Amino acid sequence: MMMLDSNDPRAPRAAQPAPLNAERMQALLDYSGDILSLMDREGRLLYNSPAAQRLHGFAPEEFEGRSTFDFIHPDDASQVGETFQKCLTHPGLPVRVRYRYARKEGGWIWMEAIGVNMLDTPSISAVVVNSRDITDRVEAENAVRQSESHFRALFNHMAQGFALCRLVYKDGVADDFIYVEVNQSFTELTGLKNVVGRRVSEVVPGIREADPDMLERYERVVRTGLPERFEVYRSALKLWFSISVYRPMPGHFAAIFDVINERKQAEEERSQLERQLSQSQKMDSLGSLAGGVAHDMNNVLGSILMLASAHEAMERPDSPAQQAFATITKACQRGGDMVRRLLGLARHDLSEVKLLNLNALVLEEVLLLERTTLAQVRFSLDLTDDLRPIRGDSAALVHALMNLCVNAIDAMPHGGTLTLRTRNAEPGWIELEVVDSGIGMPREVLDKAMDPFFTTKSHGKGTGLGLSMVYNTMKAHGGTLAIESETGRGTRVLVRLPSCEGEEPEDAAPTPSRQEGEGRSLDVLLVDDDELIRDSIGPVLRAQGHRVVLVGSGEEALDRMNRGSSPDVVILDMNMPGLGGRGTLPRIRSLQPDVPVLLATGRAGPDALELSRAFTGVTLLPKPINASDLKAYLDTLQARPDR
Repeated sequence: MMMLDSNDPRAPRAAQPAPLNAERMQALLDYSGDILSLMDREGRLLYNSPAAQRLHGFAPEEFEGRSTFDFIHPDDASQVGETFQKCLTHPGLPVRVRYRYARKEGGWIWMEAIGVNMLDTPSISAVVVNSRDITDRVEAENAVRQSESHFRALFNHMAQGFALCRLVYKDGVADDFIYVEVNQSFTELTGLKNVVGRRVSEVVPGIREADPDMLERYERVVRTGLPERFEVYRSALKLWFSISVYRPMPGHFAAIFDVINERKQAEEERSQLERQLSQSQKMDSLGSLAGGVAHDMNNVLGSILMLASAHEAMERPDSPAQQAFATITKACQRGGDMVRRLLGLARHDLSEVKLLNLNALVLEEVLLLERTTLAQVRFSLDLTDDLRPIRGDSAALVHALMNLCVNAIDAMPHGGTLTLRTRNAEPGWIELEVVDSGIGMPREVLDKAMDPFFTTKSHGKGTGLGLSMVYNTMKAHGGTLAIESETGRGTRVLVRLPSCEGEEPEDAAPTPSRQEGEGRSLDVLLVDDDELIRDSIGPVLRAQGHRVVLVGSGEEALDRMNRGSSPDVVILDMNMPGLGGRGTLPRIRSLQPDVPVLLATGRAGPDALELSRAFTGVTLLPKPINASDLKAYLDTLQARPDR
């Protein structure tokens, strides 16, 4: 193969450009999309290429004797004139200007022109202008500006807060972020001002330490490009946020957020109401079970107590038999106390309701505790002098207060301060605060604190029933109980109770006397559906010299009285099938209005209290029944003259 040098005359030569002859120049002028113009020093057109007529619609003869400035929009004329003067004073320097030019059929077309002053060039002697139609570009720019304006208005007026931020890395790990742009709602919602260009660690000192997961979440969005939505509490700001985060550009994240404190508070209140409802339902169910068990247990304990206490009284003092029966009696009494506490677990009623001074109950409790805590705990009292009285059961309230104080003392094993504070709240209410400086409770313990049988105490030191009983005692009084606690910061219990206006607390009701009777034998009608009760009380009463008729229902008792039986006293069980005590007592009164009735019940609820107040000569006899207590009641009747 023969290689030819590029300098070899035989090598092919590159095509040379054709000279720009007149025909080619005319073709450029005729078919150019731009307008090529020549103008004199006054702005009159010396030449316009054919594109002018295609764009503007004006024929060349229509420009004769007129300045091109006559066709420019009035609002742009000043700017174009200034640019033209600059062109005249700077020969050879291209100048640029944008303006609107008239169209023959009406309206305006946006033009952009570049002009060069070549008036001093003899062969040209004109201002050379290249202008083109930029209407589409201007309209697009206007559309973009309008869109930006709309989005800027939306940005500035949107109710949600917005922040565009750039992550700052240290050793390859997200360490901080800088606010690039925020809207007005950002400032209004967070209270943070002048944040643009500053780091969050500068704007909110300590936020990275208080919310260590914050940067990790934002870095994940920036790294993966996957948006995230979450709710979070920023402890440094004490605000709840609902946040949507996305990555608008590399290294940046944008957060759109709402402050949701009110919603979170409403959710917490709803959750608290749900917990209270759940607690109430648990206690109702447990109360139904407890009531049934207590009734049967009282009857069992009552039969044992009746016989044991009767034999204890008959035996020689300090004899082995007397001591044995005394032990059985104490065991039955302790069992009775346990049954009453079990009933208190689901208390819906109050045994002895009267007007009370809550301050007096608090002082009584403090005096007792001061003698038993061995100065480990300091008591602080802040009791309102003019505290309004309440109507309630003093025994139930004292028991509830004791539970609250004991719990507080147990929470301060190394000592501390127990504060009891009373005050008048809004009309119709008073408040009692029990505040300790103890170890407090974490949230998971606080949520279960009032659940029955829940306890954090070691085995044998707590039943888990204390706060449950307190809760139900307050509920029975028409009040409320709220507990606030935090680990290491103590516990605050707030009790609210309905108050009574314009009434004075009542004195304690007198207790039945135990005077000895004259020994008169009584005709006793014992009405009880439980065979154990009949078989235990009957022999004891007979041993005391009384004549006893035993029946198992109210219907049977009424039948005997209708047939002429006239007892000196009726011992009537409250809870029986059929008519029961509630249905039997009014019928007894209609048959024998003056016969004394001992209404026996293991639970002095509203029905029993109502009956005892509705009819004269009715005395409540608490179960389990002690032989000596029963004898005291009957001795009182024996002292009366025969009916």
